[in-house]
Amino acid sequence: MNGDFQLQGHPLVLMRPRIVPPYGWVGHIPFAYLAVDLLRPRCLVELGTHSGNSYLAFCQAVRALDLHCRCVAVDAWQGDAHALHYGEQVYQSLRSRHDPLYGDFSRLLRANFDDAVPQFEDGSIDLLHIDGLHTYEAVRHDFESWLPKLSDRAVVLLHDTDVRERGFGVGKFFEELSNRHACFDFRHSHGLGVVAVGSQLPAAFVAFMREAAASPESIRGFFEALAGILVDANNQPLTSAVIEPQPVISHLFYRRHDEAYDESRMISQPVDAEDGVVDLQFRLPAGIRPDYLRLDPADFPGIYGLRRVMLQESSESQGTELPQLQGRLGHVNGEWMEAAGIQSLRLVSFDDDPSVEFEVGSALAEVAGDEGLQVTMRVDYEVVVSNPVLHRLLEQQAIVSMRQLSRARVDVQNLASALSQQQGSMQGLAQEFSQQRIEALATLQQLQQSIDQLARRGFWSWLRRLIKRGH
Repeated sequence: MNGDFQLQGHPLVLMRPRIVPPYGWVGHIPFAYLAVDLLRPRCLVELGTHSGNSYLAFCQAVRALDLHCRCVAVDAWQGDAHALHYGEQVYQSLRSRHDPLYGDFSRLLRANFDDAVPQFEDGSIDLLHIDGLHTYEAVRHDFESWLPKLSDRAVVLLHDTDVRERGFGVGKFFEELSNRHACFDFRHSHGLGVVAVGSQLPAAFVAFMREAAASPESIRGFFEALAGILVDANNQPLTSAVIEPQPVISHLFYRRHDEAYDESRMISQPVDAEDGVVDLQFRLPAGIRPDYLRLDPADFPGIYGLRRVMLQESSESQGTELPQLQGRLGHVNGEWMEAAGIQSLRLVSFDDDPSVEFEVGSALAEVAGDEGLQVTMRVDYEVVVSNPVLHRLLEQQAIVSMRQLSRARVDVQNLASALSQQQGSMQGLAQEFSQQRIEALATLQQLQQSIDQLARRGFWSWLRRLIKRGH
């Protein structure tokens, strides 16, 4: 590369990050290191942090360079239509990693972007990363709201400039900015736009922008190659990145007959899955008497046993065990296996969203009182595949077909349920229903045979040994 900018003079780009899901930003971490190295910011602000991969990379570079830099991550930690909505555990997990390492110069500011603006002096921010809601209107509003806070040596980074679907408008706004400011964009990992806003940029950063303009494909190719050391083409992590262990979080959803599941009717609880069998306790809001409960034992593939469900008005009152658990099953994401005990269920999931629904409304008449209902579930965390590298290894061990069969079973279970409800009123279609039931049963039989074959081959023992080695 020509000019006065030399990438080999910035070995910081080769540092190893510590990352957590989601991994969509990870491919830009080497440039995050370089941006901090070139700008040497006095104040760095990120709008939209989620699980923290980008922000902790900025902080890692600040620490490595021993800069006197104030860092602030601004986020409500509730999610949005593009990042999806997530629970309190994302914020708490980030704090547990952030505070011990960077708490002396960085803080997590839990606020909406607009509410946080007055907390910063005009002309004080040298590096601003915008990664909030990605509509054109939202990203333009964020940029213009924070523009007075930018210094005369400021640079703004915009993520997702290369995403055009789902209402994303960052790329359109970035094109408009390129008519007013010196800009450069990376195309990998959903795109990252670099906007040189300040009129007095550091000489090192000016040299980079000059080189990027003169040799754009060389610069893009170099950083895409660095990204390829950390994540694959699907933005899944490789072993060159340090993948932080993720906490196991269980979720209980509740609903009435006429409601759908959503996070406004969800209770989450962290789980020490190392204990094996755990009693999960969830307290529903006062006055809530659901017809259905849905347990998501974890956000990872694995093997989970459900031994019993207890319902009680308070921790001091007499509990009532939910009878006939298997007969109350509704939608299941996963596959059931044989389990010891009449009331025991054993769920095998090859997806990141194992769940089981069961009907409880008919049993609540025996649970008196108006206080918040307490639900206690005894769950056996037999295998939890929390390491994404192990997850991919499982997929390479002929699990893909099993997962497809498992999904097919969910589909045919739902079909069979719908057919049962409609047969009485649609006598003319009885023969067609009968044929579809036969096909559904054939699919179920094929799935059960596959599971039996895996069991005979010692698959589940192999899986448990693999998980133990992974820990």
